[in-house]
Amino acid sequence: MATSKLPARLSTPTDAERFLAHHGIALRYGATKDLPLASLRSAVGPADSKAALARSIALANHLLAMAIGIEVNVVADRLVLVHRSLLPALYVLVRRGRAADDLDGLGMHARSAYALLRQRHQISAGDLRKHLGLATQPRADPAYEALAELQRALLVTRGPFAAPTTGIPYLPPEGYPYYLLLERHADLPGAARRLSVERATDLWLDRYLSAAPPVTPRKLGSLFRRFLSADEIGRALARRA
Repeated sequence: MATSKLPARLSTPTDAERFLAHHGIALRYGATKDLPLASLRSAVGPADSKAALARSIALANHLLAMAIGIEVNVVADRLVLVHRSLLPALYVLVRRGRAADDLDGLGMHARSAYALLRQRHQISAGDLRKHLGLATQPRADPAYEALAELQRALLVTRGPFAAPTTGIPYLPPEGYPYYLLLERHADLPGAARRLSVERATDLWLDRYLSAAPPVTPRKLGSLFRRFLSADEIGRALARRA
């Protein structure tokens, strides 16, 4: 999709769909100067606009509800929306052939969260705290840390939520809903099996680089360090050249 066809500011669900289809990968929240990543929040309106914040949350919820965007936390350790067409490639690169229920390397709280999700199919951090008897800690919440750990393993994802009409619009009182990724995207394993690691790397980098500003291989390595090595990036860039 040509950049010229994208509106200067996103305002409608269609705008958001086209924006994510164009970029493939976009920060869910505000842009950061040192990160060459598109930002849904920044594309909606100024950082100090409460109306723009509320609108960006509504548009992100739309993308999640329609399964057009999937929230992940493995790109630059930020919350990023990935277009559904790129999800199989990312799944291959993160999971590296591990079985869907392979929990190797995960902590006990993350394993308990996974088991609870298998039972209930949807939970919040509050549900997990109650289930495990965890105390709320403002600076290091063990429930959120366990769910983030599962999200980094591409085992869970967050879904849309009902934004509160008063107070802070991105803090729903019932908490963010978490789901097992493969329950939300049952066709993902089949699509991923058709991709080699090399092909998945090419698809991922080609899509990112087609809409990103010029970046160095070192910056690519920093952005995607959780699932791509410097050697894999170098070989992909050579194939691209």
